[in-house]
Amino acid sequence: MRTTALILGIVGGLVAGALGMKWLGDFGQLNEMQLAAGGEQLQNMGTAGLLMIVSLILGVTGGIMAWKRKYLPGGVLMLVGGIVPLFYAKQAILFLCLLIAGGIVALLAHYKSASPASSTSVG
Repeated sequence: MRTTALILGIVGGLVAGALGMKWLGDFGQLNEMQLAAGGEQLQNMGTAGLLMIVSLILGVTGGIMAWKRKYLPGGVLMLVGGIVPLFYAKQAILFLCLLIAGGIVALLAHYKSASPASSTSVG
């Protein structure tokens, strides 16, 4: 499970970061008239682009933490990186699903490793 969380975190972060850079590049090419006409939706896409670049960092960091058996903080980082940009651009769900899946795998690994082991009594 550690390797799966690592791969999903890194690949999901790279995909999210690539889309964020694409959106910021497109946003940077717009002029003032286009920004005014696009209104809040374009502003939200610009904000989501920045957040997806942050998701790149969170995904890679979370994947490495999960690989080092720090499942809970790694999973939370990946989930935050995958969910927060969706508040600004719901259409990015397809690109963030790998990152969200990595967070879920890491949290499942945490709860699986935290389950009580069979106790042996010393008598």
